[in-house]
Amino acid sequence: MLPRKKSEADWAVEILAEKQEAIYYFDLIETVAQKMGKKTDPDILTSIYTRLNMDNRLVYQGDGYWYYDASRLKRER
Repeated sequence: MLPRKKSEADWAVEILAEKQEAIYYFDLIETVAQKMGKKTDPDILTSIYTRLNMDNRLVYQGDGYWYYDASRLKRER
């Protein structure tokens, strides 16, 4: 079985968990693009932004800052 490729949201969670503080959205999506080896042109960054918005592990704090909320993960019983 092949290992699953990390998604944009997986990279964002890793970055935010490592920093342990909120990050400005543009800095976050640029860092995700760089970690994934993607260009930082507007189309790529828009695509990453959209994917991050759809992931419920990431929380918008306000004023353009996002953070990772580990408590939103489903826990197995």
